[in-house]
Amino acid sequence: MLLIGAGSGVVPLMAMIRYRKASGEPVPVALLLSSRTWGDVPFRDELLELERSLPDFALALALTREPATRRTDFSRRIDGRMVADVAGRLPVSPGCAFVCGSNAFVDIAADAALALGLEAGAIKTERYGT
Repeated sequence: MLLIGAGSGVVPLMAMIRYRKASGEPVPVALLLSSRTWGDVPFRDELLELERSLPDFALALALTREPATRRTDFSRRIDGRMVADVAGRLPVSPGCAFVCGSNAFVDIAADAALALGLEAGAIKTERYGT
């Protein structure tokens, strides 16, 4: 499963991640989360702990206003190449993608998921703002 969110758009995705952890189901999950800075990353400590404790959870942060400090993160806005990189961290191709963010963000992320070969019906989106 590929999850892509921006800022507060991670809230519904966190609910999915928490459910996945609580259920114990071995579903590989990759989360690509865009935030302005390291300090702006919602649920940062919890996400880092999940990354350490769940072998089938991959976390990538896209920091748009400061350099990334982890080698698994990015220092730019999301793009198709980044989405493909994060999807490639899963042991199998994602069967679905969930995207939550502003209209422009969702358009870029959903187009990138389509470019991975996902069917349009397997890409669920939640939009907010302009």
